[in-house]
Amino acid sequence: MRKADASLDWFHVAAKKAMVDAAYSVMVVEAAPSEPRKLGVTQIGIFVVSGKTNQVRLALDRYPSSGTAGYPTLERATAHVAYVHFYEDYGLYYGSVKYIYDLASPGPPLKIRYGMVALTSSARRNGKLRYSASFGGSERHATIVIEPRAGGALPAYSIADAPAPWAWDSAAEPEPLATADSQSAIVANKTPPGQPHRPSGIEVIGKSGSKQYYPAPIPTMALHRKLLPDKQAPGEIEGDIGPFVLEGHRIWFASTFYDGEGVSGVGAIGSFDISTRKYEMRYLPEIAPWSGSAILLDGADLWIGLMRRPEGAEYGA
Repeated sequence: MRKADASLDWFHVAAKKAMVDAAYSVMVVEAAPSEPRKLGVTQIGIFVVSGKTNQVRLALDRYPSSGTAGYPTLERATAHVAYVHFYEDYGLYYGSVKYIYDLASPGPPLKIRYGMVALTSSARRNGKLRYSASFGGSERHATIVIEPRAGGALPAYSIADAPAPWAWDSAAEPEPLATADSQSAIVANKTPPGQPHRPSGIEVIGKSGSKQYYPAPIPTMALHRKLLPDKQAPGEIEGDIGPFVLEGHRIWFASTFYDGEGVSGVGAIGSFDISTRKYEMRYLPEIAPWSGSAILLDGADLWIGLMRRPEGAEYGA
């Protein structure tokens, strides 16, 4: 970097990650003149390095920090491919770069810019997999359908534009979950945008049509301190019903909670028995810091996707 700009005399290693299958690492370096270190003067360099002295084996990229939105975040690289993702304050995503290179060749790497596709929900219908998706850095949303084919043939797929999957429609009612004995239940787990938080719960509709509402359990402050002892105690605890699935008379769900501005919660796996009208909560230390983002009942197994819901953009675990 100094060879290209002799005024650079301040250097800082911002990030470094070892490769998966080689004795090398990928490193992000900030460089600037001693004074002033300010936007437009600072340079960013991305390198493949080796050894304790960080010997540069290949320069992947170099650019002024003002030349791109967001700050580079490394993904663990392989011997031939490295990925760098760009995030701004509050976790806002601004795209990614894929570098393809050959460490045995002096040639420059191939640089491919792209945006991530986030799969926000999934369902299996009529032998097909159906995903709701959003594209990083844009307001575009889509539905992706994948259909298996016989033998060793690759599956067929389609991608179609779609409205935002979680857009609130005040006129829309949640879809009832029906049991085999003519009972049904409605999961109320969303608060309209701009409105005060409304705790979620489950409304059971009996055979006669009578309705009764059962609010979801909210973890106590003592439980939060027990499972998350290293985290500052919040001023308020939330514990809403996130993604859910029906199994017979039982609704399985993962809890979800806002985690910022003095509000937090405890990640959990919950269930509600429509017949007995009782909740059962399992607060597992492994998922205590996380909200649920997706759920899949697979025979005797329950798969849970995890995410964090901070003050800024949500991100997955």
